[in-house]
Amino acid sequence: MLMSESRLDAFRREVNWQLACGALAEVDLEVTNDDGEFPVIVALSEERWSTVLGRIRAVGGYANLFVEAEGGKVWAASVIGTACAIGEPEPDDILTGDDAPGADATVGMFLEYVVRRPHGVQVSAAMGHPACARDARTVDFAAS
Repeated sequence: MLMSESRLDAFRREVNWQLACGALAEVDLEVTNDDGEFPVIVALSEERWSTVLGRIRAVGGYANLFVEAEGGKVWAASVIGTACAIGEPEPDDILTGDDAPGADATVGMFLEYVVRRPHGVQVSAAMGHPACARDARTVDFAAS
């Protein structure tokens, strides 16, 4: 098993524990699918964003995203349908401009970009339906 795969598996277990009985046990996840489930996707900050988009598509195109960054920092973000964001302004951006992450961008680079866009970033073309990434923030995990 590759080192990044074992790190990803360990991070997945940590996120599951935090959601079940840790710091996130009492937190309502923001994204639900059409069946009322809360899809969770985990990633490492150095992974390519395009790889993670594939994981999100595999669970229906919407997800609660948790990303492990260097130094144990954890990011969370939502990939949500734009129609679900009732009363919210349209996403700020469709990944254009000089500072937009390119095709080889990492998840970490993409989240740094989302942080600077308060109303989110459209990812509809990558998902095949109206969707945006938004609400990128750091989260604190309880010691497990």
